[in-house]
Amino acid sequence: MKQLTFFLFLIHFCSLAQAKTVQHLSYGKSSQQVLDLYLPDGNLNNAPVIILLHGGAWSMGGLEYTSKHAQDISNLGFVVANVDYRYVTDKISAKDLLSDIDDAVGYVSNVSNKYGFAKSGYHIVGISAGAHLALLYGYTKKNMKSITALCAPSRLDSLESLDFIKKNGHIDIIEKLAGAKLNENGDNAAFTAISPFNNITNTPTLLIHGDADPLVNVSQSQNLYKELKNKGIESNLIIRPGKGHDVGMNSPDTEIQNISDIASWVKNHNK
Repeated sequence: MKQLTFFLFLIHFCSLAQAKTVQHLSYGKSSQQVLDLYLPDGNLNNAPVIILLHGGAWSMGGLEYTSKHAQDISNLGFVVANVDYRYVTDKISAKDLLSDIDDAVGYVSNVSNKYGFAKSGYHIVGISAGAHLALLYGYTKKNMKSITALCAPSRLDSLESLDFIKKNGHIDIIEKLAGAKLNENGDNAAFTAISPFNNITNTPTLLIHGDADPLVNVSQSQNLYKELKNKGIESNLIIRPGKGHDVGMNSPDTEIQNISDIASWVKNHNK
């Protein structure tokens, strides 16, 4: 039955007309403070609105990382804002990236009347570093109807996590993200402050993770899911067997399945 449902979805997915795109809308002064807006055909009054955040270890990448996914989601009838944001530096940390996202959300809300979609009540979706930011923004701002996080780094302060980050050579990036140096033998409150695991609030959360992820161990999503359940937060965890850090988003069949799961989660929470 699942195979038949997926096959029917695949036919539907492939037959839909492409949504139109309004590109490179500036929501701030930096060249990276831009977004692309994907608009499906038809009346958008009740169309769910998704804020989509790309990955890239908070220090690389841009809208091109998620443009295909944005198009694919929008083709299913969703308004999608594919958002770029600044890279971390010695002067730009997680709080600045969250500010970028907040400004982008504000911009999308401000242009909603022009394009005919909802002014508020959005959903946020992120991949990798974007998933971390989606979780942290969704939990701390509490203005999203739902969160979807694919291969999310969710706890950056545990000894296990920090050891894993150091082995991958990203500790300097995490220090910039936290705005603080790692203290090997003392308090690392700044790392706790930017960990979604330590900032959970009542926002429905979908987690998708590959169990062969070499960059962000699947335990990050497993432990967050357990904590969400302990706190009584509506949540779901989907494990993609054998998939690495792309969670199968670079494989046509698995990407369609991920898009389907994201679409279902957002629709179910767009009330």
